[in-house]
Amino acid sequence: MWTFTFIPALPFHMTLFIRTLVAVMAALSLAAWTCCAVAQSAAPAPYPTKPIRMLIPSPPGGGTDILGRLLQQGMLDLWAQPVVVDNRGGASGQIAAAAVAKSAPDGYTLLFTYSNVLTVGLPLYGKVPYDPMRDFASIAMMAHVPGVLVAHPSFPGKTVADIIKMAKAKPGAMNHGTASIGSSSHMNMSLFKQMAGIDMLQVSYPGDTPALVALLGGHVPFSFSHVVAALPHIQSGKLRAIAVATAQRVPNLPDVPTVAESGLPGYEGLLFYLLTAPAKTPPALINKLHEAVKQIKQTAAVKQRFASMGAVSFDMTPAEMGPYLQSELDKWTRVIKAVGIKPE
Repeated sequence: MWTFTFIPALPFHMTLFIRTLVAVMAALSLAAWTCCAVAQSAAPAPYPTKPIRMLIPSPPGGGTDILGRLLQQGMLDLWAQPVVVDNRGGASGQIAAAAVAKSAPDGYTLLFTYSNVLTVGLPLYGKVPYDPMRDFASIAMMAHVPGVLVAHPSFPGKTVADIIKMAKAKPGAMNHGTASIGSSSHMNMSLFKQMAGIDMLQVSYPGDTPALVALLGGHVPFSFSHVVAALPHIQSGKLRAIAVATAQRVPNLPDVPTVAESGLPGYEGLLFYLLTAPAKTPPALINKLHEAVKQIKQTAAVKQRFASMGAVSFDMTPAEMGPYLQSELDKWTRVIKAVGIKPE
């Protein structure tokens, strides 16, 4: 036999309440699903998903290009995405820097540069097509290449103190070599003369190589060069190392004193290399790129290359780089104004 159980009808107000509750819960579920879907669609895509373009403000083959291509290969190994090197020399690095400053801040256009582009150009020329502090987001330091004060073997001076004494004995009479105006060689010598309070005759050459050739030929008695170029000639005896421009002695020349410990306390003239991006590049991308550079510098291939060319790893966080670059800009601005340096 069929048995029927009587279920009493709910009061109208209870039925309305249940229906309202079900509708509210359904609406809340739909809203939650919609939020999740929107969040997922708004989540940034993994980086990088396309080739990266790295501008280098010098021709192929130089120190900036060599170090930049170490980063290029390291990034390719890390991410399996092409990194296209774009060598844009000329105008003391301004062409490449301006192009990056005006690029989209998406992490796909980077500037690998030597320090003078950001710390010397503005005070030297008075105007450049970018603001070196505001138009770039610092990513990572790569390395610095130590400057070294070297002399021809025929030069009688053996120390920094000797040079200062000889220069003060005959103000403006003793000459020295230097690379082009605004180069690290030129700026290091300008800082040297300012701090020592001496006046010497400057003989400029159109680049580091011509300046080194003139020194090797005895056409000038001494000049600032850098370890990469000068080390083979120091080791062969064709040049004599007097002092290094760094705050500490360098591994390749452990017996050569610093300028600071040789009579000019506080002297330091660094030529360093760094990776930057356009301003307003998202911090997450800056941090990812920074970590990538750190990882690349720890590889055996990069360490070996640094050692062979005399480069010294230079580490700094993105947050530390901004104030440091500003301090370098301020420093070279003071030197340029004090010495009265004018562009060629």
